[in-house]
Amino acid sequence: RMTALLEEWIPYLEETYNLGGSAEKRFLAGHSSGGWTAMWLQVQKPDFFGGAWALAPDPIDFHYFQTCDLYAEQANMYVDDKGSDRPIARMGAKPVLFAKDFIAMDDVLKDGGQISSFEAVFSPRGDDGRPVYMFNRKTGAVVPEVAEYWKQYDIRILLEENWETLAPKLSGKINIIAGGMDTFYLEDAVISMNEFFEEKDFDAMIRVIEGGDHSSV
Repeated sequence: RMTALLEEWIPYLEETYNLGGSAEKRFLAGHSSGGWTAMWLQVQKPDFFGGAWALAPDPIDFHYFQTCDLYAEQANMYVDDKGSDRPIARMGAKPVLFAKDFIAMDDVLKDGGQISSFEAVFSPRGDDGRPVYMFNRKTGAVVPEVAEYWKQYDIRILLEENWETLAPKLSGKINIIAGGMDTFYLEDAVISMNEFFEEKDFDAMIRVIEGGDHSSV
């Protein structure tokens, strides 16, 4: 999936515009879904890029997939373990949109919605060639086998499992900024990643802006 970018587009730009052709002159930045992508590319190709700035990234730890832990026993995208509806967006501290309603709207778009975009990237293909649903659309129940497949795209897990190899290559290259009250509840995954980096005494810049929302970064 990265072949066209790494082997065609970037080499074309570097040759055409004399951009240097080395990691010291290649940097990544992105916001929201682009923030996740910047992190993914940097972690996947630590020698190719010189640094990444991920701003309010989509979940980089699927234990915090917005307000759902995808790996929890009986995980459910619609309701929490107390049976309360899961919010998916807020204004300040006030929830303004809930997962079940949002996903119902999202599914009308089929290939153009936020949830379907996650499944298009992370899910295996079914017999019909379409991405397999990560959760039951009627009940919200997460499908464990699909969540297990998604683990290969969980950046936190990728780092944990390959830490000895990746840490020296990524030192000083990871920069993540998020709002402390992210509109879409994305800050917990960033906070979790920061705790992991602190435990490892790893050279990364993580900043969570107190009271900031999704557009604060």
